[in-house]
Amino acid sequence: MKRLALLLALLGNSSTGARRVSGGIAGGPCAPSFANPPKADKGLLVLRRATAGRHAQGYAGRRFFWSEPRLVLVWGLLCAGPGQAAPFLYDMGTAGSAVWEGFTRITPADVFSVEAGAGWQSAAGLKAQARAYTDLVENRSRGTNEPPPIWTNPITEDCVLGDRGNAFLLRAPPGNYELYVVCGTSEAMRSQFFDFTVQVGAQQQRVQFEGGYQFRSLRFRARVTNEPLTITFSPRSKWVVNAILAWTATDAARVQKEIIAPFEEWTFRMPPAEWAKWQEEPEPASGPMPPVSEADRQRGFVLYSRPYLECVYPHTKPRAEDLNPSLRLFATPGESEPMNFVVHPLRDLTGVKVTVRAVGPVPADRIDIRHVRFIQARPNYTVRFRYRVVPDILEHFDALDLKAGENARFWLTAHLPDDAPAGTYSGKITFTCSGGTAQVPVTLRILPFKLRDDPGKLFGIYYRHPYDLIAGADDEVSREYFRRKADLEHADMVAHGTRNAVLSSGGAPADAQGNFKFNWELLAEKIALWRKHGFQGPIVMGIGTDGVYGKYMGERYGSHLRGVKDPPAEFGRELTAMVKAIETERQKRGWPEFLYYPVDEPGTEAAAVNFMVKVLQACRAAGVRTYLTADPTHEQFDPLRPYVDVWCTQPFAPDRETILADTKARRVEYWCYPNHVNGENDHTPVAGARMTYGFGFWRSGFRTLIPWIYSASTGDPLNYLDGYTMDFFNRREPDGTPLPVAMWEAYREGYDDYRYIYTLEQMIAEAKQSAKGGARSAALAAERELNFVWNAIRVQPKYKHDGLWSPEELDVYRWLVARQILAVREALAK
Repeated sequence: MKRLALLLALLGNSSTGARRVSGGIAGGPCAPSFANPPKADKGLLVLRRATAGRHAQGYAGRRFFWSEPRLVLVWGLLCAGPGQAAPFLYDMGTAGSAVWEGFTRITPADVFSVEAGAGWQSAAGLKAQARAYTDLVENRSRGTNEPPPIWTNPITEDCVLGDRGNAFLLRAPPGNYELYVVCGTSEAMRSQFFDFTVQVGAQQQRVQFEGGYQFRSLRFRARVTNEPLTITFSPRSKWVVNAILAWTATDAARVQKEIIAPFEEWTFRMPPAEWAKWQEEPEPASGPMPPVSEADRQRGFVLYSRPYLECVYPHTKPRAEDLNPSLRLFATPGESEPMNFVVHPLRDLTGVKVTVRAVGPVPADRIDIRHVRFIQARPNYTVRFRYRVVPDILEHFDALDLKAGENARFWLTAHLPDDAPAGTYSGKITFTCSGGTAQVPVTLRILPFKLRDDPGKLFGIYYRHPYDLIAGADDEVSREYFRRKADLEHADMVAHGTRNAVLSSGGAPADAQGNFKFNWELLAEKIALWRKHGFQGPIVMGIGTDGVYGKYMGERYGSHLRGVKDPPAEFGRELTAMVKAIETERQKRGWPEFLYYPVDEPGTEAAAVNFMVKVLQACRAAGVRTYLTADPTHEQFDPLRPYVDVWCTQPFAPDRETILADTKARRVEYWCYPNHVNGENDHTPVAGARMTYGFGFWRSGFRTLIPWIYSASTGDPLNYLDGYTMDFFNRREPDGTPLPVAMWEAYREGYDDYRYIYTLEQMIAEAKQSAKGGARSAALAAERELNFVWNAIRVQPKYKHDGLWSPEELDVYRWLVARQILAVREALAK
């Protein structure tokens, strides 16, 4: 009777009514479908489940009831037995955006009251966003229709945001509830760092993410008494929410199966209609499983190791010789050296942890422990409808649960102190789980010398600078986040041997008086960060060529100069003036030399080449050196040769002899951006990355390696299948800390290979100058060994998969070099 009285009171205070649909309530008994209409008309509404008919399972025409939050409460009480309530489902957004089936629309105007039954504590500071991506989008630069950055659904296409503390309140019958809270935005919001806490009762969860196109799901448990169920949002910067679900144990299985599972598949992968078009490519064959010992069967897992340069896929089988490994490695003071082991679960395992003790002078807290995350990735940059499951991200973890039959690889990196004493040391890695414990012995030999850096070589990278996002941020927490992120990324580059990054001058075309406006202070801050981390010039400096072109032509040229036309002479004169203005400021501030980078990857068509001749001539007229991303072995680029000072090519082409001759004759430099080992094309050539950065680079004749790019994301940075292009290379932790991928670690190993070689070359030169006969003899022996290594390299324009040394050979050749360093060092010391 009390419940009936409450229902009558609520209905009596409602200004809306509900009408029966075809003899029953839509959705079946105790499973109504509610939605507020875009306009304030009452009763029956035909509403799409999402925003377009493209995804038949998501946004087809549908019959819904419109209700205010109070009517959802009424329906929950009607359907509930004693101590039970139907699920409470709320979709936050605008008055006109789509609503997921069965959910109630919540806008910033919906403030809680006893009559309403659900709503915000306050409307102050709230705003709603909505942007739906349900179809292909036009890319004018490329002249194509492409997938959107993300695919949205009725929950993810809209949200409510707040810049101050607030809460969502919900009246529900007393009892125990589970909650599911979705937080994110479909807007780009590139300059926003979201940092806030969601609290339910005594439980708190912190949410952090940079920009839009991504979503977080949180789960809570709560006990409801006579007070409203309260979900509190406490921002450090801003908070955002898309949906709130609450249910009792009675509905748990149904909510998970009918709402949460479909929502997560759509949100974190893609819509069902799109996903149906994609096909998984099989893993590389790895042979049969070797015999499993009784001890392994009892504990429920097999433990093995492969060289870290070999990709281990979810179902890779170990070889007999891989089982129960002992890890052996050598390194020099200040060097970082990886090691790994793999667990192949024979049954489901829970509570997985990995710990390590100090290995000699390397304390446990300087041994980084990570788990290799498998991720669905395209086999190439813009390929659609095909994917593979590949090892990629190296993530920290507290504890893991492992599925039977699916490998888990653990990647450890020992960071040796700069003053680590020479010697051979032992340690152990401990793996524990619900099945038992296993230990992996580690032997580390620390060599008695430090590696040297070659001042004549540069290791750089293309880079999207976080400082560029600071101006667009409207809260100090976001601004400080981007400053910290840039600092951490620069430190990470240095830790991996990279001390150069591409920058951009920005700036617009000249005004009516012929003056240019640049943000010199922003550029000064970037270069100050360069200097803080010991970066080395020259700086590749992008300039606003397309803006000047647009000023005179009334349109922008397309990607790779697609559709470029011949500009008037005034274009070239203004471009020269722009470069002079930049160069004048550079000299005044004492900045490193700039290499002027006017256009990226021009096409080989005659119009593009003729345009580039004028562009490069205009830059040269300012008395500067030019930088061009193009392959000089293409004869179409021959007209550009007189105007290019630095050729930057994807492969190691032309060959070493051609490079040395051209450099000697014209002082031209050759740089390489090896995108084939950056993830743009493939996430798996880890061995090729090390070969490119070490022995291959040494053999090439090139001066610099400068790949595209430190990190590239199109939509959700952890969904490599959304958007037009694949996401690739380094990711980030929620707080902006760099999150490496396996190939980035291979870069460092190749860089160290090169340093071993350079260190030996320098010691050979020193020994040859020594008055000690033994030193000269040791130098000649070392030179012969180094020539042997040189001749063993199978020279290729792209070191990727084929024709490489095996991972074991790479380590053997490094040891051959290290052994000669020890011999020459000993001879010099006698």
